[in-house]
Amino acid sequence: KTLTVVNDCCKSLGLKMSDFDPEDEETYTPFENLIAPQGLFQIETDATFRVCQKVKPRNLAHLSAVTAISRPGAMQFADRYASYIRTGEFQSVHPFLDDVFGKTGGSCIFQEQILRALNKIGFPLEDCETCRKIIGKKLVDKMPEWEQKLRDKVKENNIDPIVADVLWKIMSDSANYQFAEVHAVAYSMLTYATMWLKFNHPQQFFLSLLKMAKNEQDPLAEISKITPELALFNIRLLPPDLIKSKNDFSIEGANIRFGLNAIKNISEKTSEALSTFRGKTYSNKFEVFTEAKEAGLNIGNLCALIQAGCL
Repeated sequence: KTLTVVNDCCKSLGLKMSDFDPEDEETYTPFENLIAPQGLFQIETDATFRVCQKVKPRNLAHLSAVTAISRPGAMQFADRYASYIRTGEFQSVHPFLDDVFGKTGGSCIFQEQILRALNKIGFPLEDCETCRKIIGKKLVDKMPEWEQKLRDKVKENNIDPIVADVLWKIMSDSANYQFAEVHAVAYSMLTYATMWLKFNHPQQFFLSLLKMAKNEQDPLAEISKITPELALFNIRLLPPDLIKSKNDFSIEGANIRFGLNAIKNISEKTSEALSTFRGKTYSNKFEVFTEAKEAGLNIGNLCALIQAGCL
């Protein structure tokens, strides 16, 4: 859905995804007091929206962390990470591991951090990747065998034994659920694209979003979710009108006009009949019903148009 919205916006604006600069600081400004999450990839879900309001991301790395923290098992790190973003101070788990967990405030948020930590204490990358996969696939029953491996490797390389205790605790907790950083960054690029489009070209963005509503289980409920945010961007959703409306949602001046196909009981299959019916003028109600029948609209279609205020 999001890819279609972004693609539709970019086509109408003559842009490509590659035109977006994910390190443009101005695009992150709305996150400081975000109250309009609709259409923002991932952020529009309640859990991620709450984390985003705490963290207030200022770059792609922060946004990627928000995406990862908003998962079951990782939500516990939200406050610690938000504090780290505000102050720059992180909670060290052990000096030996500071370079691995420091950039996320001392919390283990990504699978790759486990991989780097294991590699740092001496495991070859192949073994590190095996462990990362176990964590990534939540194979909790396969984790215990790594405890002894970990302690043996720490002892073999004359590393402080406490490192083994700390890392094993982190690995055990991470086995419940942990996001891959590469996945989080890819998601966040898409989040960034929706953010940039929404706050730079809101009219086109909301138009694309409303056009996608017909693919939802309850299109009218989806439209109702989107509509309240339009006022924040000084955009009005104009009511359906038999003459002014197009089949789908359309731009009209500074506003957006409701599409006829978005009316309940008016489907895309009736587009041809609607086109014939709309092309004439009527002097009385009798003519309206007669012409509607001749155009191929049934009584249900016509009632829907009347009740929606199109006439």
